[in-house]
Amino acid sequence: MKTLPILAILFKVIALTAQNPVFLSKEEAMEDFKWLRTSLEYVHPRLYKYDSREAFDSRFESTYNSIRDSMTGLDFLSMVSKINASVNCGHLYTIPQGKLKEQVLNKKVLPLYLKVINDELFVRYNCSEEKSIPQGSKILSINGKDIAEILALMFEGIATDGHIESRKRRLIERYLFYDIHGFDLYYHLHVDRSTSFAVTYQPYKEVGRKTVKLNGVSIGERKKLLQDLYNRDEEAWLKKPSPQFELFEDENYGILTVSRSFFDEKVDPDYDAVLRETFKTLKEKKIGNLILDLRNNEGGSEHHQIELMSYLYNKPFKLYQNIYLSHLDFRPLKPVVIERDSVDFLFNNDDEYMRKLGNSLWINNYEYSRNLKLQPPKSDVFKGKLYVLMNGISFSSAADIISDIKKTTNATFIGEESGGTFEGPTGGNSIVVQLPNSKIMVRISPNIQMGYMYQKHPIGRGVLPDHEVEYSIQDVLAGRDLELDRAKTLISENKK
Repeated sequence: MKTLPILAILFKVIALTAQNPVFLSKEEAMEDFKWLRTSLEYVHPRLYKYDSREAFDSRFESTYNSIRDSMTGLDFLSMVSKINASVNCGHLYTIPQGKLKEQVLNKKVLPLYLKVINDELFVRYNCSEEKSIPQGSKILSINGKDIAEILALMFEGIATDGHIESRKRRLIERYLFYDIHGFDLYYHLHVDRSTSFAVTYQPYKEVGRKTVKLNGVSIGERKKLLQDLYNRDEEAWLKKPSPQFELFEDENYGILTVSRSFFDEKVDPDYDAVLRETFKTLKEKKIGNLILDLRNNEGGSEHHQIELMSYLYNKPFKLYQNIYLSHLDFRPLKPVVIERDSVDFLFNNDDEYMRKLGNSLWINNYEYSRNLKLQPPKSDVFKGKLYVLMNGISFSSAADIISDIKKTTNATFIGEESGGTFEGPTGGNSIVVQLPNSKIMVRISPNIQMGYMYQKHPIGRGVLPDHEVEYSIQDVLAGRDLELDRAKTLISENKK
């Protein structure tokens, strides 16, 4: 018997997936929704931070009562995403699995790469067969829905910290990790599931409007076209070494770029070694200005965070004042918890590292973690002027270090509001729940990590920039780096 080529098999699998979408009976959807509510109420320690319990209960009950018949897996995924997004916690992830994930990843998508500017959508790259849409064109509507309506529908299903909208905008234009965020996912779940797109647009530098019909393409096809047509690698962010340091000795400044806070041994240099050499050089050459670029850093390593802080603050510092936990015993969720051995459902508290404050709240009893212990500053601590570049993708430990710098230095912040709350995240280890019928995975953190040296700040907001930067589509097309340009200008002005 002849073996089908691998590509043919792949297309056959995709076709079968499209022909057999995931469906849930009314009873299955209700069971999954009950488990979602039970898990959130049991695990999440800040469920009622931004809404009252009454509002949360009302939202859950009205959504549950809306399940009147069988429904598609995608409709249920949209429903779960919106409920989770309403918690206003960026670490609450909704992730499709199995056949539902295949549906999400194998869908036909808009053959355009889009840029969000001031709640408007612009064409960054056109990878469609219809070449009449020039780069820079403003999208006015898609399949009859105007962009304001589309963005509002998307925002409702994007989980971010607190009241931070900068992260929602940046996640829409993020073309990575297609099963958890990005325009394609949000549009498909919350707006429209068509395989073709009637796009009304205003051509770049023209008045009036035009409408064209674009056929959807696969994610892989669009990615290849981006490379072929524009020589752009969709995964460049993952392939650029981090951290990197550049010295401009004549201009008296250096640039330290930390674009990622997780280590890839195939790409990245030794983090500690780069920092050690960077700050040694700054001190030896008496460099007075440092630009720290934390844009697009999604966070990750707490070690990266405390190590960098020890070079930026000249006094002992620790990451957290306190760590709280919702529970130590997660056995009530054993039927749906995955990625955890049975022995780990009950946290060992024999040495009383946690103290119970209430039915759903524990606090650290002593400094059981390095992150709770004061760490000394480095001998090469930087004493010059610091400029921090940030955007809405600066999240988790990256947003935390931005907050730490805000509390401890006279740094100047440039860009847009950081993507994580100033007061500290719901982060750290997760309890991973898989809903039994839809197989949707929900990552819920039981931790509250209260940042050290807390200062008064608007609750639910990130660090706000001293110099807010707003791009025009002309800036984007010209490849300008407005945040970096602003930092250089400030350094130059301070010389005078």
